[in-house]
Amino acid sequence: MIKLQQFLFFLSFSLAPGIAEACSVCFSGTEETLEAFYLTTILLTLLPFVMLASIGIWLYRQHQKAA
Repeated sequence: MIKLQQFLFFLSFSLAPGIAEACSVCFSGTEETLEAFYLTTILLTLLPFVMLASIGIWLYRQHQKAA
């Protein structure tokens, strides 16, 4: 019975793609919102690398001061 319920649940989402569109920005028609979405995605992708590099540079400088 549970397998049938799971099947019907996933079938309902596959037959109603409007319900599955969770992100209102991704499916917007305006170019400005898409550009903002892409820039935010790039920023959030690069942010951890920038933070780790900053910590690494700070640790390196602290090590150089101590030596």
